[in-house]
Amino acid sequence: MLKVIQVGVGGYGGSWLPTIMENDGVEHVALVDMNPEHLSRARKTIGLAEGLCFSDVEKAIAAVEADALLCVVPPAHHEAVIGTGIGAGLHVLSEKPIADTVASAQRILASVAESDRVFMIAQKARFHPWVHKFREIVTGGALGRMSHVTHYFRAPYYSWGEFRHKMADPLYIEMSIHHFDLLRALLGCDPASVWAQSWNTPYSTFNGDITGIAHFTMDNGLPVSYHADAISSGDMTDWFGEIRAVGETGTLTMVYPELYIARKGANHSDRAAPREEEMAVRPPQEGQAAVLREFTAAIAEGREPESAGAENIKSLAMVFAAVDSSRDQQVKRIADYLP
Repeated sequence: MLKVIQVGVGGYGGSWLPTIMENDGVEHVALVDMNPEHLSRARKTIGLAEGLCFSDVEKAIAAVEADALLCVVPPAHHEAVIGTGIGAGLHVLSEKPIADTVASAQRILASVAESDRVFMIAQKARFHPWVHKFREIVTGGALGRMSHVTHYFRAPYYSWGEFRHKMADPLYIEMSIHHFDLLRALLGCDPASVWAQSWNTPYSTFNGDITGIAHFTMDNGLPVSYHADAISSGDMTDWFGEIRAVGETGTLTMVYPELYIARKGANHSDRAAPREEEMAVRPPQEGQAAVLREFTAAIAEGREPESAGAENIKSLAMVFAAVDSSRDQQVKRIADYLP
C-alpha cells in the first residue's frame, strides 16, 4: 500500500481525494493545507482523523510514515513543497507545471537527480487511449504526407481560482501547459521553435494575458498552430480543445467526444467529407486515475514514469518560450529553455 501525504486539498486538490480513495493500492496518511475549512472538508470526505491534518508540510512528514507526496498547490509554491518531499526521501507526484519559472524548475530537477526518488508531473491528458490512437495514425502514415496541425481552445473562465487571476501569464502557464504537453504526446515529436502573441481582453477578470496564439515548428518541420481563449464569450470547446492533423489523404480530427478521419471527397454541393470513425473520446478527468496508476507502477517497478519531471520540462520550455515570444514578438528556440 502506497502511503501518501497530499499537500493542497482545496480547489482542484479536492478532485484528487476520490481518485486516491478509489485506488486500492494507495491511501492518504496525512493532509496538508493552510486553509482550515479546506482541511476539515477534505478529512471528512476521506474519513481521516483530525490529528492527521496539518498546516505545515514538514510537520506532516515528521508525524507520519509516508512513501510519497502529492503536490496540488499553486505553481509559485512548487519548489518549496516538492523540494521538501524529495529531501525527506519521498516520491513526488505534482500537478503541472513543474514550477512558475524555468530557473525554479531546473533547481527542482537538480535536487531530484541527486535522489533515487520518482518525480512525476500529472499531465493527465496524455494518458487517454485516444491520444495513443491519434499518434499511431499520424506517425504511421495513415494520412500520407503531413501538412500541419491546428489546436483551438475556448472556455469562459471568468472565475478560475483566485491565484490564477493574479498571475502575469495565466493562459500559457496554467492552461496551455496541458495543451502543449498534449501536442507532444499526440505527434510523437518535440518543438524546435515558437512565435507567439498573447493579450488580455477589455472585459477580462485577470491581471495577466488570458488569450493567445502560438505557432510552433516541430523538430520534424511540422507546423502547429495553437489558438486559445480562456475567457471566451462564445461557444466553449471541451477541455482538450479541437485538434486537427491535416495530411495528404485526410484530416484526423478530435472534437469531443469523437476521433475521426475526414477523407477527400467534400465539394461545394456536399461539404461533408467521407468520415472514418476511429474511437470515442472519454471525459478528460478520467486521465487522473491513469496518472496515479502510472505513478504507483513506476515506484513498484523502479523505473522512470511517463511524464517524469526530466521529460516534462520540454513542455514547460514550450510555455516560457511562448511567454517570452509574446512579449518581444521574436521567434524563440525551445532548446534555449532546456537544461
